[in-house]
Amino acid sequence: MLRLCEPTDGLNIWQINCEDLGYEVPLDLCESQLKKVLKNPEHCIFVYECDGQVVGYIHAQRYDVTYANPLVNVLGLAVKKAYRRNGIGGLLLLMVEDWAREICAEGIRLNSGAQRTAAHAFYEAWGYTCRKEQRNYFKLLID
Repeated sequence: MLRLCEPTDGLNIWQINCEDLGYEVPLDLCESQLKKVLKNPEHCIFVYECDGQVVGYIHAQRYDVTYANPLVNVLGLAVKKAYRRNGIGGLLLLMVEDWAREICAEGIRLNSGAQRTAAHAFYEAWGYTCRKEQRNYFKLLID
């Protein structure tokens, strides 16, 4: 079942982040960030629930810059390994595409790690094209 994410989905989102995306953060951080994001109308998170458990989610944000019309930026998309290749990821993408249309975004952008070749094939199968290769830089501000 597709639905909007709720604060009570924090544990399942955390598990997916750790096990399927490789982002191992403390559960309390994931839950507090989720609560904050869910209050922000510029963000949208949809989940796919199966047997009372969230098995996939997509997180998107409105993307406004000075050099383009409004877009939506997909910040994360993951489906538990045991549930992949069943159409869940595609349904989640379609939900974000519908949301993007509702907020009058011109398109959707996303980044995908260079090593995630299966994800690249998935996005291309759903009509997304790779526009450019780029590096991702990061600077930690807290020790």
